[in-house]
Amino acid sequence: MTDDPAKRAWQASIESAGAPALDDVRAGAGKFYRFVWWRNFVEYAACVVVVISFTWYVFMLPMMLQRVGSAMIVVATFYVAWQLHRRASATPPEKAGTMPIYHFARTQLVRQRDALRTVFSWYILPFLPGLAVLVIGSMNAPDTHPEGPGPRDAVVIAVIAGVFFGVWWFNQRVVRKLQKKIDEIDALTGEG
Repeated sequence: MTDDPAKRAWQASIESAGAPALDDVRAGAGKFYRFVWWRNFVEYAACVVVVISFTWYVFMLPMMLQRVGSAMIVVATFYVAWQLHRRASATPPEKAGTMPIYHFARTQLVRQRDALRTVFSWYILPFLPGLAVLVIGSMNAPDTHPEGPGPRDAVVIAVIAGVFFGVWWFNQRVVRKLQKKIDEIDALTGEG
């Protein structure tokens, strides 16, 4: 222990506040890393499926607008995968080096929070132009819509909008949970 009364008081306050053991923090950082890694793996796998499917549509759909919309979705998928890597890739705790584990954990939480907070601009928005062109092309396809757009198209648009809203809403819930964890670390370390 130290002779400095202020430092002793600060250390005692940390102990009385129930600060988690460093091993628990390291384990939590490792668990968070694995979660982010698997989430991104699933996202990348979904990107592969989307690219393969919509590339096939580029060559198989009858209407030019449908093909153009499909190609736009393929480009948007590559952009989203790049943004996912750039904004929300996982960093293993072993890469922390000499950085204190609380600081490393906080940095990773902030990175994920910021990525998810802006999910509309880099994850949802890039798909909207391609989907709009694809839907417009499909609504004007004479083989499936001889009478033009109808109520079925409104349902399709509502479902797409609902899915995008659900993705945004879910991510904002996760943002709030991540912020709580960041606030807990800030309370323990006096940072923020």
